[in-house]
Amino acid sequence: MADPAALEHLLEAVRGAPLVALDTESNSFHAYRERVCLLQLSTRDQDFILDPLAVSPAPLGPILAEGREVVLHGADYDVRCLKREWGWSLPRIFDTMAAARRLGRAGLGLTDLVASQFGARLSKEFQRSDWGQRPLSDAQLHYASLDTHFLLPIYDRLHSELQERGLLDEARKEFDKIAAVEPRPRVFDPEGWRRIKAARALEPASRAILRALWVAREQRASEVDRPPFKVLAEPTMVEIARRRPRTPDELARVPGVTAVLQRRLGGLIEAALRAAEQGGR
Repeated sequence: MADPAALEHLLEAVRGAPLVALDTESNSFHAYRERVCLLQLSTRDQDFILDPLAVSPAPLGPILAEGREVVLHGADYDVRCLKREWGWSLPRIFDTMAAARRLGRAGLGLTDLVASQFGARLSKEFQRSDWGQRPLSDAQLHYASLDTHFLLPIYDRLHSELQERGLLDEARKEFDKIAAVEPRPRVFDPEGWRRIKAARALEPASRAILRALWVAREQRASEVDRPPFKVLAEPTMVEIARRRPRTPDELARVPGVTAVLQRRLGGLIEAALRAAEQGGR
């Protein structure tokens, strides 16, 4: 739904439901500054998809915070995203992944729980879609809707099992801790290149180049709003640092450096190589 009238229909449905399933889709694999691009909700008899890029979901937050139980799967990430984007609080959640773990289930993923309870297999085709693109296809929307479609029946079974085994109170304490998590601010570590395993084998001069590339890549990623790994892959950075190319032709021969990459980032790479060389003098 992407218009005020449809949003009002959703709000009325949620107001009348003591139990609501919730999920989010973000564009973390496609943007430097991640944002929530879809909200999926299900009541006992309806599934909804809300497009927050088209209509503000702000009126939904207070309704979800009123005390009704909100069912999520792997809630930690969604709770952080909702707090970061809109300052929402979900004081009463039920995390089906945490519940399944506490019950000793072998498969903790939503796909596993759906398969074991319903004999259905959820597709992972759009797991890493760019949810920030518009328009979304019918197939993408169908995929997204299934993330909450099964959650309430799964909740029924897990809640019942927790209660029967005397585990519900401890589970609720865990859910409360998850509901209290806070967003993690994005902080760039200029020494993060040291965590790249292949960096340990580089000579000091090459390590200086890798550091310069690491910093330059982050700056470019921020400028173009792309994830750093999509700007320049780490294996390619390591190989550039190892070979220390001195000309465009030498750079072109580095594995992973395509003509497109060289056209887009050739200047950035050459500047990083110069900066590392001057810093080592």
